[in-house]
Amino acid sequence: MDLSTAPAPNDLGRLRRSHRLRTVFFVVLSAFLLAGALGAYGVRHREASATGGGYELTVRYPTVTRPGLASVWSVEVRSTDGSPLAGTIALATTADYFAIYDENGLDPDPVSAMTDGEDIVWEFEPSDGATTLSVEFDARIEPAVQLSKRPGRTSVLDDDGAPVATVDYRTWVLP
Repeated sequence: MDLSTAPAPNDLGRLRRSHRLRTVFFVVLSAFLLAGALGAYGVRHREASATGGGYELTVRYPTVTRPGLASVWSVEVRSTDGSPLAGTIALATTADYFAIYDENGLDPDPVSAMTDGEDIVWEFEPSDGATTLSVEFDARIEPAVQLSKRPGRTSVLDDDGAPVATVDYRTWVLP
């Protein structure tokens, strides 16, 4: 009985394939880690604007975000002719959109807030002589929200409650 302790001969083709596979894995892993270090997996924001009824409406919102991260949602309303805003400014926003948020506060506080089941309507009174109303929503994305694509819509309403300037937007919540 002849037993040898020498290793079996290696298949050169198998060794090359194995080396290529390890190299590809290392490059993919390195690219993934580098993208994370450069912030590719964080929050991305965008602005959308509309004009109508003497108002210019700008909404800043997250386009892509992740659970647990602070995500800016803000609204700015200006008069299109640069004159001071007069009276109460009413803003309507899709109520279902805010289900992705864990709210900390709204600044400034609205004079009144109501919902019709579909929209949340806030009324604000700008300070005397102000040409701009800025509303900041302080919130983070709800940790339980995963893989969600939420459409939102914000409008400035006229005295009769009809939208005069409307912005549509969408937020993706990724894991």
